[in-house]
Amino acid sequence: MDVDTIDCGLHARFWSFNGAGSDVARQLVLVTDGGGEAEAGGQRFTIAAPALVWLGDLKPGRLRLEAGATGLRARIGDGTLVEAIGDEAQSVGLRYLVDRDFTLSLAGHADAAGVIERCLTAVITERRQPQEASALLLSALLRIVLVSMLRVSGGQESLPGIGERMSLLQRFRQLVEMNFRNHWPVARYAAALGVSADRLHAICTDGVGKSPKALVSERLAREAMLRLERSSLTIQQLGHSLGFSDPAHFSSFFRKMTGTPPGRYRRAVIDAHADQSRAVHVPSFAEWP
Repeated sequence: MDVDTIDCGLHARFWSFNGAGSDVARQLVLVTDGGGEAEAGGQRFTIAAPALVWLGDLKPGRLRLEAGATGLRARIGDGTLVEAIGDEAQSVGLRYLVDRDFTLSLAGHADAAGVIERCLTAVITERRQPQEASALLLSALLRIVLVSMLRVSGGQESLPGIGERMSLLQRFRQLVEMNFRNHWPVARYAAALGVSADRLHAICTDGVGKSPKALVSERLAREAMLRLERSSLTIQQLGHSLGFSDPAHFSSFFRKMTGTPPGRYRRAVIDAHADQSRAVHVPSFAEWP
């Protein structure tokens, strides 16, 4: 999570995000004075201070702020986001919130606006001089921001009429994000959700057409692909970071899930990067079914 201050300028300013070759992240812009507009995923959002714009659909876009506008701009990666959302029952509302694009007027919400601004400013301070448990502090600050956003929206940015089964599916999704590296069995996920393993199986197969075990395995395989693409760790080190004590077990799992041994996959990625005409797809938190 990175935050920059938007200082008053004499001319309009423009920022592009999530374009080709750039790290994909969710965008949060707090406008404390002035205005502008944001574009993403074919939508245009008008911003008039005090306001906040959240772009969570991970689509390429751009931000334009008028001369004299001030505020803060944050770019939020998956790791901090997952920790900030947590796995409590109330986390479901946040889960729906973060995957969408919207603006929130903060007029009449001075207290919430102040909390959000102070949290974002605290992120800047922490990133400049990181201390012990820095990642934990950043996720805590982001959680406060997200909860403030949810309260200001009155829950309107969450999907209305969410049923119990969909709520459980979303909670399972969040639990998977936080624990797939620990290789939890399906029974442990079910126990954490307060349901039987059979009911969790029915919820997943009815909701997304896949079993809980398949969903966890797919998430683990996507993470392995991502790390093979971006990390310089050896295959053994990478497997260990994903909870595999035996390199052979990791290689067998990866080959079963992708059809390719991890070493060959990494070489293919290197070749693809060398050939600019081919793009390597990097999965994200939002792509879970």
